[in-house]
Amino acid sequence: MDRLILSLLIINFAIYSYSNAFFFLAPYLAARGYTAASAGILVGVFYAATTAVRPVGSWITERMGVRKSMIWSSGVCIACALALQAYQGAFAWFVGVRVVMGLAYSIFMVALTTYQALVIEESKRGLGFVLISVGSLIPMFTVVPLTDYLVRSGLDRFFMILPLAAAALSFSLALRLQPAGYQGSSGRGQSMQWGTYGDLFRETPAGKIVFSCFFFGLCDASIVFIGTVLMEKGLVPSWFIFSLGGGALFVRTAGRNLFNRYQRTVFAGPSFLIMALCLLGLAFARTSLGLVLWGFFYGMGMGYGYPAHLALTADLAAPRLRAKASALVHFSMDLSWFILPLYMGFGCTLLGTHRAFLLFTLICIATAVMTTIMWLPGRKGQE
Repeated sequence: MDRLILSLLIINFAIYSYSNAFFFLAPYLAARGYTAASAGILVGVFYAATTAVRPVGSWITERMGVRKSMIWSSGVCIACALALQAYQGAFAWFVGVRVVMGLAYSIFMVALTTYQALVIEESKRGLGFVLISVGSLIPMFTVVPLTDYLVRSGLDRFFMILPLAAAALSFSLALRLQPAGYQGSSGRGQSMQWGTYGDLFRETPAGKIVFSCFFFGLCDASIVFIGTVLMEKGLVPSWFIFSLGGGALFVRTAGRNLFNRYQRTVFAGPSFLIMALCLLGLAFARTSLGLVLWGFFYGMGMGYGYPAHLALTADLAAPRLRAKASALVHFSMDLSWFILPLYMGFGCTLLGTHRAFLLFTLICIATAVMTTIMWLPGRKGQE
């Protein structure tokens, strides 16, 4: 494996570990006496902050430089993890730190995706994005089960060490990266002339990118819905989550070379459609075997869908527009993670959990079909 791709894979693992370590923040807070409403706020403000700063993240990345943005934002992530490790008393303090964590994480992700889009050459881009995205899956098998164990076993005093270690790893690896190749300099590291959001919408199919990324992200965000649906049936969500990770890992390794043989846009719609159809099957699953089967195929769809949507930043945008394309892609996907919990709250109350989830899956299927048609080869805006 190329040394650069391996480095970026490990950085992906580190920064996703930082985020995924907080998947069990709500039970961690409950064990420390926080109410469900307070825990919900502390979980939600992180995602609200990541969504809100995405457009600004491109501006910061362009002004500071791609590599420097990763270094400084990961440094802020370390400071926030240290702050929570040292003091978790006042609720307002906790909220403030979580907001700053979200801002720093968001900037790091925009910079990291921009870096990938700039430094990976066209001939290796498909394979590179697939292999690098494997790093985002590894925390599902390592960090997430470990945080679950720490919280359930009464060892939650060690909980905050995990995000601190992940942030430190992100920082140390960002320091070792070479400056992005397209970030032309004249001996003093000056950035090139970046484009505007107006340029992005004029020169690329940005509207299609927003539509595709938002509804793919909505389907991907179903992970926050699935636990409630399955537990109401008396099933164990972990069967679905582990098989999901297995399917995604399988397709990103065994099928990695397909990404270099065809346009990445070709995979965006069908992979999304596979995920949506698996959610429909999951709505009627009654056994653990059903969860494993639907989870594995869902993971295969996600395994191609996620890197395919990230690759849109490089495939459809010129180098000077890639920071803003990265911000647009992440903003579109993050927005869905913010909206779905709102739908869950109102939908489950008005329709019941099963009907609300079934309606959600039908929306995913309809938009996946539209996305597939939209990205068909030869259609305008895909040259």
